Amino acid sequence: MHAGDRILTIEGLAGGNGLHPIQAAFIECDAFQCGYCTPGQIMSAAALLDEPIERTDGAVREAMSGNICRCGAYPNIVAAVRAVQSAAR
Repeated sequence: MHAGDRILTIEGLAGGNGLHPIQAAFIECDAFQCGYCTPGQIMSAAALLDEPIERTDGAVREAMSGNICRCGAYPNIVAAVRAVQSAAR
């Protein structure tokens, strides 16, 4: 179904030898625990950064609501996204 389409995965998100800003923010903000949901959370967050959403915790929570984290790292995930949003201003 996606022959010829460009598909970005967690492995291709980082550029060169450095991490993507959202990957670095997840580490800095301790935004993961067991790691099970981390790739999906990071990919959703990376896509979210390109969307014209309000730069508030509530808007980030709503945009990320399709990803479930059993460990409850939501506050740190929001903090990671907000850190990258703030740095991009």
